[in-house]
Amino acid sequence: MGEKMLIEHEILRFNQTKMDFEVLKDVIAVEAIINLYINNNLCVTFHCLPLQIKELIIGYLLTNGIIDDIRDILEIRFSEKNAYVKLSEEKFFNFFKKPTLISIFYSSESIPSHILEVIQKIRFNKIIFSIETILKAVDILNSKSSIFKVSGGTHAATLIDEECRVVAFAEDIGRHNAIDKAIGEAAMKNLDFSKLLLASTGRLSSEIVIKAVQMKIPILVSLSAPTSMGVKIAETFGLTLIGFAREGRVNIYSSPDRIEEWNRRHTGSII
Repeated sequence: MGEKMLIEHEILRFNQTKMDFEVLKDVIAVEAIINLYINNNLCVTFHCLPLQIKELIIGYLLTNGIIDDIRDILEIRFSEKNAYVKLSEEKFFNFFKKPTLISIFYSSESIPSHILEVIQKIRFNKIIFSIETILKAVDILNSKSSIFKVSGGTHAATLIDEECRVVAFAEDIGRHNAIDKAIGEAAMKNLDFSKLLLASTGRLSSEIVIKAVQMKIPILVSLSAPTSMGVKIAETFGLTLIGFAREGRVNIYSSPDRIEEWNRRHTGSII
């Protein structure tokens, strides 16, 4: 949107060795506010890096189940700090009638039978990724995070294919936003999410895992840890959840059958 991503700010730094203060210039990631209106109704206010805003909106609409396909969006336009999305009236009102995945898991420890039927219909691709590719995805996150390198104030997310090619990448001050931006970019390219791996720098909490489930992304990886609800949701849907992917190791919390090395050791071949 033509705005700066970084600003300089004068700070006081205390040095314990010298027991003294010094005046320095620090670089800070910019936090912008974007109001999203859907059919002229305020839906959400984003606090985000002012970059890839269209991708952020598309990703948000998809991962929250507001739309099923990018073609459901009739129009996106921007005016100052506001974004306006137009959906068909049927799509707009249907969203408020149906329960979302996140509301289902937060409302009860047990899943209602009619919702369980919907869940059971979700089938993830049995695509296989190697540990080497997974660790390369993490390296990509670190190497491409240019704003983080300067400011230390952003998260990153990337989608990669089986050949470890980056098909989408995003940085943002929020881990949710970074993932939505990467997903929005991939959706704009009309990519098949069922053949991709999603890697993030952020914690794998329930709402992050549900974003992957919503898009039928079979493998979700992070440098960080999952939460108990995140693991529960991954196990329920059969998503491969991987945390602490760094320094040559990974922790696999669910569905290891998509990992090449696991298949070789336990079946003697790749499924």
